[in-house]
Formats: sequence, structure tokens, C-alpha cells
Amino acid sequence: MKIERTIEILEALASGCSPQTGELIENDSVLNERDVIRALEKAISELERINGSTENQPQKTELNISTEEIDKTIKLFQSVEYNPTYSRLTHFFLKSKEFEFPVLNSNELYGKYFGYYTKQDLQKFFKHYLIENGYSLHGKVKKERKPQPWKDVDFFQKDKFNNLTEKAIEQLKSKINEIGILKTEDLSEYIVNARVRHFRAYESWSDKEKELLEKAMEYTNDLELLSECFQRGIGSIESCGKRLIYEKKPVANNV
Repeated sequence: MKIERTIEILEALASGCSPQTGELIENDSVLNERDVIRALEKAISELERINGSTENQPQKTELNISTEEIDKTIKLFQSVEYNPTYSRLTHFFLKSKEFEFPVLNSNELYGKYFGYYTKQDLQKFFKHYLIENGYSLHGKVKKERKPQPWKDVDFFQKDKFNNLTEKAIEQLKSKINEIGILKTEDLSEYIVNARVRHFRAYESWSDKEKELLEKAMEYTNDLELLSECFQRGIGSIESCGKRLIYEKKPVANNV
């Protein structure tokens, strides 16, 4: 049996599901005991380490997957009582596995990023996403997610516009650089890798930076440009920008 298939089986068991049918395992099963789950997770981690060491390391790629697409996919998995593990989400978006549930294989997002991102890139991305959004790595909800009404703000989904001059862009970049970085110690490997692409990745948003973003959004909704200026991932820019609009709503009224 290949290591990848072994990992998938162990992930299903750690999630409390049958590897064959996806059905939930009874609560009184030994597989739901905390020590057993921890042992399975440790085995999964070790197998991933071994498997990773036998593969060529891919070139780092900037991921641009919207939170709307991820949340829609997670809800789709949940609708058939199939835990949205980071491995399954990766298979789903790469179309690298045919699922037993036809509704998954026929969804418009199934295989959307095939040929764009590597398996390693997506696995790291979804691991972080699940943890940051109240899930375990195996797709179980760990805590009640706070409602985010600003997610419906469509400012960045409107026709792209940019009225920033080259001089204004350079001034914005300069002001961002002046803010500096506070979060520099005890960084996870994922954050270190993310900062190779964007040196402000996973830095807390300061009031000054929010003020600069709010001002910049009066002139552009180009996420790629804003990402370049603020040196953050597109997802972070989009989330913060939507929240600013929702809480103050000055930008939405001016565009």
C-alpha cells in the first residue's frame, strides 16, 4: 500500500469516520479515545515527513483561493457528513481523487486548481486554514465560529479599478515599510515560508496599517496590487478590507 493511501486511511480514522464509506464511527468506539486519536495523528505526521523526504520539493507558489470557495466546499463536505480534512480538500481542488459522493465530483469547484498548485502547496495552505478557522486538521469543528457579516461585502468582487498613480503606489509602499514587523519570534515553518513571499504575512494589523488600507481602497480594489504594496497575502487584504467597509462603510458609498 502506498504511503499516501495509508495517510488517507489514518486521517479518516482520526476523524472518526470509516475509510471506505465515510460513515461516522460510533462514539463509544476505541477509535474515539483521546490517546488513540493522538497516536493516529502522530503516525500521520511521521508518515507525511517520510513521504515528503522522498519527493522533490516544489517551487513555492502564491496561492489565491478565496475564503468563499473554501467555505462553500467545506459546507459541501459537511452536507454529506464527510469531514473536510486538509487532505480531502487538496484532492478536491486538484481533482486528484474521485470521491464516493457524486455531489462532490460534479461540483463546479472540483478540480478548479488542477495544474495551478501542487499537492504540497495546498496541503500546507489548508492545514493552516483549518486551524485558523476553528477546525481540527481532520475537519472537525473545534469551537463555535464567530459570525462574520462583513464576508458578504462585494467591494473586491466588483469590476477592478485602480486610480493610484505610480508615485502614490511608491509612497504607500514606503509608509508600509516604515511600520516594521513585531511578530518575529517562535514563528511556525508555515509562517516563515509565507514571509518569503510576503514579509508582513501573519503580522497583526495595526491601526496605522488599517488606516492606510482604508485610504488606498478609495482609489483601487485591485487585490494583487494591494497585496504587493502591503506585503500580505490576498486573503488577508480581502478579509481586513471587507471588515473595514462593513464597520465604517465609507468606501462602499464612494465607489
